[in-house]
Formats: sequence, structure tokens, C-alpha cells
Amino acid sequence: MPEQSMTNQTPGLPRVSQRPKRNLGWVWLIPLVAAMVGLSILYHSWSKQGPRIFITFQSATGLEAGKTQLRYRDVVIGLVKEIRLTELRDKVVVEAELNKDAAGMANEATQFWVVKPRVGISGVSGLSTLMSGAYIETDTKHGALGKATQKQFNGLEEPPPITSDRPGTRFVLRSDDLGSLSVGAPIYMRRLQVGMIASYKLEPEGKFIEIEVFIDAPYDRYVDGSTRFWNESGVDVTLSPDGMQINTQSLVSLIAGGVSFGSFGKPRDISEVDRVFKLYDNRRAAEIEPQGVAVPIYMRFEQTTRGLKVGAAVDFHGVDVGTVSSVALDFDIVTAKFFTSVTATLYPERLGLVYREMNMSRRSVEQLTDSLALMTKRGLRAQLRTANILTGQLYIVLEDFPNAPKIESVKSEVPFKMPTVGSDDLDKLQQQVTSIVNKLDKIPFESIGTEVNEMIKQIKVLSATLDKSVVPKLASTLSQVELAVKNLNGLIAPGSPMTASAEAMIEDLRRSLRSLRGLTDSLQAQPDSLITGRQAKPYSRETLGAPAK
Repeated sequence: MPEQSMTNQTPGLPRVSQRPKRNLGWVWLIPLVAAMVGLSILYHSWSKQGPRIFITFQSATGLEAGKTQLRYRDVVIGLVKEIRLTELRDKVVVEAELNKDAAGMANEATQFWVVKPRVGISGVSGLSTLMSGAYIETDTKHGALGKATQKQFNGLEEPPPITSDRPGTRFVLRSDDLGSLSVGAPIYMRRLQVGMIASYKLEPEGKFIEIEVFIDAPYDRYVDGSTRFWNESGVDVTLSPDGMQINTQSLVSLIAGGVSFGSFGKPRDISEVDRVFKLYDNRRAAEIEPQGVAVPIYMRFEQTTRGLKVGAAVDFHGVDVGTVSSVALDFDIVTAKFFTSVTATLYPERLGLVYREMNMSRRSVEQLTDSLALMTKRGLRAQLRTANILTGQLYIVLEDFPNAPKIESVKSEVPFKMPTVGSDDLDKLQQQVTSIVNKLDKIPFESIGTEVNEMIKQIKVLSATLDKSVVPKLASTLSQVELAVKNLNGLIAPGSPMTASAEAMIEDLRRSLRSLRGLTDSLQAQPDSLITGRQAKPYSRETLGAPAK
């Protein structure tokens, strides 16, 4: 037992064991996950990345790479990535990246321009960019947003006046010159602004100006084949038989110009004119344009036609039924005399209700000419009359003259030869003018001028005499009058001897008046005192000084 106990108490040998190794393979998961996250970010960025476009501007004012946005309807659709000069260094190229969902914005109909503060005819715009900075605005037509079809664009220096989504219709006006019209100028209908001028350009051959106008909906439906446009720029001053007329539109049209339109005659389909209209100088020029069937006539006047101009009215019972087309001097070989050939155009449609009730609209030019021939046999003639005495303007009137020489045979031909009669008013006016001129010739202007010169000389001599003799005497007299006034002021001044004597005399006069008043009172009380003398007054208690009871 003791040996065994000693054996059990002996310490055991140390055990050698191998420590387990750590598994570090999971550490490589960290870069793998990071790579996957990065790839997902790149894929997400790539999946939203749209096409890159290049926009050319004159300058890069207000644009910054990495900051300037591209917007459409205030929605960000892209960002400017780079700005550089062109090879010729005359412009700048803005490289921008569109969002993937806006890729279809890069098409042939898209326009780009820089939004910044501007002051124009239509008002102030772009004030919001003062705080947020400039950005590039986009405009394009409606359609599906598909793939980009164009990458190179020319940016606009000014924003387009009409956006693609604005409801309305575009029309083209043709004019000989632009005048004071400009882009953004208003378009009026009955003095209501219904549109504006979108653009203008010179026709390729340089013969006229093409002006593109935009009429807002629903006013564009009032434009048809009978519509006429005229210039409303500035102030239109017309001197006619009715007097002086001044027409103008708004203040904007005075500064920037303007155009008005209206319908004349029977409405026609717009396809007849193919949306191209003539721009007239004023409303009157638009009104006198042919309406309906036109009947040309020819007239021969033996008298002077000074004051008759192209465009003058042809009057029938107070209604303008036509206009003068040409006025030319001609010579008659048979009579060896000069005369004036006048051509005009009649528009029976201007007769209004009579034209419709008589079914003239169904008649041809030849049939209307037959009617004129019948009326000529009954005495219809053309005559010159004065429209305005001040300006000497003339117009032609068609009227029945029963005493005019009868014409048995009248040819119904085109143009119709309308007989004429002399104008008594013009002859009388010429005679009066001649009489006035003769009377003026009889006035001796030379002798009157000589007498006036002599009178002027005498007036000069008289004025010189007055300056030498009368003026000094007049000055001396004025000095004496001034001295006399001073002496008079001294005499009547307060405290002067004259004033004191006058006051004493007035006091004596007052005493004399009181004595005279006492005498008259005594005579009234005792009239017999003039004979018996003045009686002594009886004594009384008052006279003795006793107190009264």
C-alpha cells in the first residue's frame, strides 16, 4: 500500500497537443461583396445612362460642366458633361448626357436654348435663373420616347416664340418688305390679340418676305379663303372724302408692329389659298381687293383728270362698287386731241342685298356686261367728281343722266366701254380758280409794296424825332409832376400848418352849427321873442340850488 500510494503521488508526464489552425477563408468574401456592390452600382448607372448629344452655341455664358441641367417642362432630363471650343474657335460645343428615359428627345424636331433673364416685347422671362443659375431648355414635338436619332444640334440664341405643344395653326404671309414687324409682334382680330409672328425670312429669289404667323386655337378656325391680313404697325393716317382718319392699335403695335386680319366676302375653303396670304399695307388696301365676280370697264375722259389716282373709288348711288385700275394719257389720231384712258374694275357683290335678291351671283361676266349695256341705253354714264377740295382728289361716279345724248347701239364686250359726261363741278371749280387768279393778277402788288416802303420810312423818321425832342420834354414833365406830388404830400401830412388850420376851421364850423341849432330851438319854443325879446326864465327850486322834494 505505501508503494502504491507513492506511485500514485508521482507527477505525470506533460502532454504535447497541436493547437487547431484558424480558418480565414471567409475574409475573401468582403472584397467579393464590395466588387458585387460596385458592379451593381455601375450597372444601375449604366442602365440609366442615356445617349450623349452635342449642342453648338455662340457662347457658353452661364453654363458649367457638371452643374448645368437640361430640362423639359421643368423636369431634369440631362446634365452638361463637358464644354469646349470648336476647331475654328468661333463657337462652343456643349456635350450633354441625357437620361435613358429621355433618349427619344434627341430627334430632328428638338430645339435647345439657354434660359437666362431676358426683357422682350412679351415681358420679362427667366428671372428664376438669378437664384438657380442658367439651364438649357428643351422643346420637341409630341411622340413616343424611343431611341435617339440625332446627336448634333445647333442651339438657339433666343427662345422660340411658339412652343411645339401650343395649340393653334401656322400660316404664311407674303409682303414686299418687312417694315417694322419683328418676331413676337402681336396678331389681332377685332382688336383682340389672337397670335403672334413666329419667324420671317427672305424668299430664295429675293422678291418678297415670307412671314410665318401663329394663330392660337380656337381663333384659327376664323381664318379661311376669304381672310385678309394687313399691317397695323405705327399710325395709319388716311385723308379721304370723309375727312382725316387716324387708325392705330395698341402701344405694343406702335413700338414693335402688328398684324390684323378679317374676312371679306363669302367664306371659302382654306385649301384654295394653301395657307399662304398676302399682307396688305393697311385695312383700306385689304378692303378694295376684288370680291366675287370682277367686271372690267373702260372710260375715256376729254377733261383733265388731275387728282384721279389708281385705287380711287367708283361710286354707284353712294356705294363703292369698284376701284380705278389705271390712269393713262392717250392721243386720238382722228381728232388730233389728247384724252385720258381710265380702266376700272366693278365688283357687283358689293351691292349687298340687291346683288343676292337679283341672283347676280349666278351670272357670268358676259351676262353682267349685258346688264351694263342695257343700263347705258337708259342713261347710265360715268362722271368725275371732287372727293376732297383741299387735296384735289377725284373719284368716278356712275349715275343716270336723262339729258345725256342717247346711244342707240351699245356693244356688250369685255372690257365694257362706259360712256362719260363732263363734270360741271370741275368746270365751275376751274372757272372760279381762274377768276380768283385773274383778280389776284389785277392787284398792283408792286405799287402797294412801294407805298408800304415809304410808310415804313416815315415811321422811322417819326420815331427818330420822338426820340430827340419829345422824349426829353416828357422826362422833364414827369420830374415836375413827381416834385408836385411830393409837395402835396408835405402839405397834407399830419401836423403840417395846413392840416392844423383846417382842423381849427372845422371846429369853428361845429360851434357855429351848435349856436344855430340853439337859436332855432329857441324860436320854436318862443316865436314871439323876435318882437318882445327874450324873456327871463322863472326862478325855481332847481335854479336856486334847493334840493327837490
